[in-house]
Amino acid sequence: MSDVKHLPRRATRRPAKQKTTILFKAGNLPSTPEELFRRVFWKSDFLAGEAHNFWKEVKKAEPSGLPIQAWKDWISKRGMSVGQFYNMIHGLVGAGFIEKRDSKWHMSEGFIQELEQMRKVYSSESGYEPRMK
Repeated sequence: MSDVKHLPRRATRRPAKQKTTILFKAGNLPSTPEELFRRVFWKSDFLAGEAHNFWKEVKKAEPSGLPIQAWKDWISKRGMSVGQFYNMIHGLVGAGFIEKRDSKWHMSEGFIQELEQMRKVYSSESGYEPRMK
C-alpha cells in the first residue's frame, strides 16, 4: 500500500476570455467612429455612444491608463446603471478596443489584430488581396 494521500480535487477558475459579437454588413462600410461603435453595440444606440465616449477617455488617459475605479464617477455623471456600465465594458473588452492592465483601462490592439488575421485567412483561402479605395 502506498502512503500517498488523495486530496479532493479543487475547482479552479480561470478568468473568462470576454467575447463580443460584431455586426458585419457586406457593402455597408462604416465611415465614422460612431458607425463602428454601433457595429459593436448594435443592440443599443445609447451604449454605442457611451462606449465611444468611454473609449475616448481611455485614449486620453494613455499611457498611464484610466483607473478602473473611475466607473463610479462615470455612471453618476452619465446617468448609467451599473448593469449598463458592465455591458459597455464587456463589449469594449470583448471587441478588443480596451484591456485591463495593472488595475487600469488601456487601449488595446486586439480589435485591429483580429481584423488583420481574418483578412489574412480569407486572402489565403480565396486568393483575393485587399484593394484600398
